[in-house]
Amino acid sequence: MLKQFNKFLIFAILVAVALYVTLTNSETATLKLGPTLHVTTYAGVIYLGVFTLGCVAASMVALFFGFKSYLRERKLRSIERTRQAFFELFVQARCHMASTEFGAARDVLEQILRHDTNNVIARVELSHCLESIGDLREALRVLDETRHSSRSSSEVLFRAAELNRKLGNNTAASDNLALIVEKGPNKRALELIRELSEELGRPDSALEYQNALEKTGYRSEEMAQIKTRLTFANILRESKDEATLRQALPPFIKRYPNYAPALDQLAQLEINLGHLDNAAELLVKAAKAANGDPARWHKVVDLWLNAPQVEVRSRADHALAAARSATQNTRGLFRIKAELFVARTLLAVTRAEDAREVLNSIQTLAEKEGVQLTPELIQEQIHLQGLCLSRLGLIKETAELWQHLVEPAQSSTSSKALPLSSRSAPSPILSTP
Repeated sequence: MLKQFNKFLIFAILVAVALYVTLTNSETATLKLGPTLHVTTYAGVIYLGVFTLGCVAASMVALFFGFKSYLRERKLRSIERTRQAFFELFVQARCHMASTEFGAARDVLEQILRHDTNNVIARVELSHCLESIGDLREALRVLDETRHSSRSSSEVLFRAAELNRKLGNNTAASDNLALIVEKGPNKRALELIRELSEELGRPDSALEYQNALEKTGYRSEEMAQIKTRLTFANILRESKDEATLRQALPPFIKRYPNYAPALDQLAQLEINLGHLDNAAELLVKAAKAANGDPARWHKVVDLWLNAPQVEVRSRADHALAAARSATQNTRGLFRIKAELFVARTLLAVTRAEDAREVLNSIQTLAEKEGVQLTPELIQEQIHLQGLCLSRLGLIKETAELWQHLVEPAQSSTSSKALPLSSRSAPSPILSTP
């Protein structure tokens, strides 16, 4: 009853206001609506009509935008419900994957994609799930639609590159990474595509990506070494013959004087031309650049031992000089290895007595250097001592030495006896004069 009274009261007030406006504006006024259409009445009526028309127009505009806002709100609520449903299904799929229930996880993720085929996150997770099952090709296939569309993201491209690489499709992996690089500098993408280009035998492309990586501000000693390696590989690729390579290597070595592979390559070219002195000098530089790597000193010694154009005595002197150079500026176990190498070389040039002296001093040298001989070094010493004694014709001493190798009980206390299973014969090149 009260509501009805309030409505009647409001209606009465509106009527009173209308009458008041009409009576206080009783003069006649003409409202032209067109060339021939016009209305003549009280000015108050016209004022009220214009006001009412304005209210109706404003209400229509407000209704239009209100309805539009309603539709937008309804759409947003629908999207939110979809997102919430996706979140719940996604959590469910992750729980299945954490429990290694990959089949159940696959079903849930495929359910998500049936309702939202463009869901990148679901596709990436499904690819991980399929990879865990062992189906790498199917894992790659689920990424294809998104990977080739405008919605392609760096995550999808990285994932596709990873799968292609595991499948052995390095070219396809490189193409995916190239799409990331095209969007802008990306450190990880540049590093990966540089590695792939190098594996594919494209040092020129790898060098370009390396330069692009440096332009982004990433610099380190490791990157400098990588650039050196790629530059050298590119020189080898572009050199059509030995003459071209011989021209290209000296400037490179001048710029990178401690790059051992380039020194080795130039040394081989010198060997091919018969310039053994130059080759030996380059091999020595390579050995020093490689921090005294014994294998590189072996190359120097082998160069002289296998040089038929040089007289025997001169070969022996050069080989021993190279072997003794390996002992310079070395400490610890590296010094022990270098001395054993000298002993091998002495045996190779039939100087068994000198080799015996070197071998007998090994234990004293180890104590001086403050190191303990490893089982491998002890065995090498025993083998060389046995060979040395046999060369000198000391049958009794040789038999006593070999006796240590058949007495396992003494292996834990003797500095010479070691298990037979770990023995290694001396290099036939160095042990045969």
